[in-house]
Amino acid sequence: MRFGMCVGNDEKKIKLVAESGFDYVESCFSLFAESDEDKLNRFKSELDSFSLKCESVNCFLPGNLKVTGPEVDYDALKEYIEKGISRGVTLGLEKVVFGSSGARDVPDGWSYEEAYRQIVFFLKEIVSPIAEKYGVIITIEPLRRTDSNIINSALEGAAVASQANSDYIKCLVDYYHMYEAGDNCETVKKLTGAVKHAHIAEPVSRHFPRTDDGADYRSFIEALEAAGCETCSVEASTDNFERDCAPAFEALKY
Repeated sequence: MRFGMCVGNDEKKIKLVAESGFDYVESCFSLFAESDEDKLNRFKSELDSFSLKCESVNCFLPGNLKVTGPEVDYDALKEYIEKGISRGVTLGLEKVVFGSSGARDVPDGWSYEEAYRQIVFFLKEIVSPIAEKYGVIITIEPLRRTDSNIINSALEGAAVASQANSDYIKCLVDYYHMYEAGDNCETVKKLTGAVKHAHIAEPVSRHFPRTDDGADYRSFIEALEAAGCETCSVEASTDNFERDCAPAFEALKY
């Protein structure tokens, strides 16, 4: 298992990630789709300084780029995604996390079934050709019901990925999100070949993992490995990144 750390768009955190032992960083898709060249070049320069790559990104779509509902602009989606992925691969991008509740949530008064169909269409017809062109995998992230009203469990994420019918559309499991949905490590093991990326945090508070916080990270990591997942990123909260970065890596390698 290779471990990464979510750093947002803050290139200053890369040094700490490298010194803590992580294998890669995870950023936000907006870094590639929206940043000016100076910002992108600073980020790349910092990565190069520590021989790291930005192998994955989250926050795929902004809330104003809808995937569901009556106001979906497929041309705008194509332009945004193509720009972001084409720039991302120059920094080592391999995986994109599709959570994006603001973009995918079922709007009030809209049919759940129609929204589901729209998501499958979006992934199959809009995203998959771009992902295949650049060799990047899109991983569908199930979110807690308090965070999204569609795709809330690992099984639902895997089902959507299956219907997209593409080697470049897979799913993600998140240690923090999964237990509210009734998922567990046995669920993850059953998704062999479907799970291509993961997120991890202390599952109650969503704080950075620690060896003494009582969480069973080892069982989750072993389940990921059994399913054929090779990467897992810390996506968690902290009020002191410098203090908590290295202990998080130690908790996962423990």
